[in-house]
Amino acid sequence: MSKLKKEVEVIEVVKSSKELIAEAIAKLSPEDLALIYPPIERANFVVRKSWLGRNQVITFVNNKNQRITYNHDEVLRVMLPKLNLMPCWIKREYWSQSTDMPANVRHLAKVEVLEVSAE
Repeated sequence: MSKLKKEVEVIEVVKSSKELIAEAIAKLSPEDLALIYPPIERANFVVRKSWLGRNQVITFVNNKNQRITYNHDEVLRVMLPKLNLMPCWIKREYWSQSTDMPANVRHLAKVEVLEVSAE
């Protein structure tokens, strides 16, 4: 009877800091996320791949003088199938629109009409 010598190859997986941060963020509760990433005010509508998982609430004023508030993760999940085909998204992992929110995700936002000040 012959004896077989088995060699075990150990592969060390090294994760990037970006991957480690994404994993840590994914484990946080919505309350913890709200403390770390408080609501932000922007000049325009924006979605970023790197912000996915933050549960970030974003507010901006569109060109119709409406204050739009949306949850970044909810909006991005709806938009991702289309964005994943767009060259700008593939290259930059970022998409914005300066005039308003895309029509296919407006139902996910809170819209507040601002009064025009008479000066």
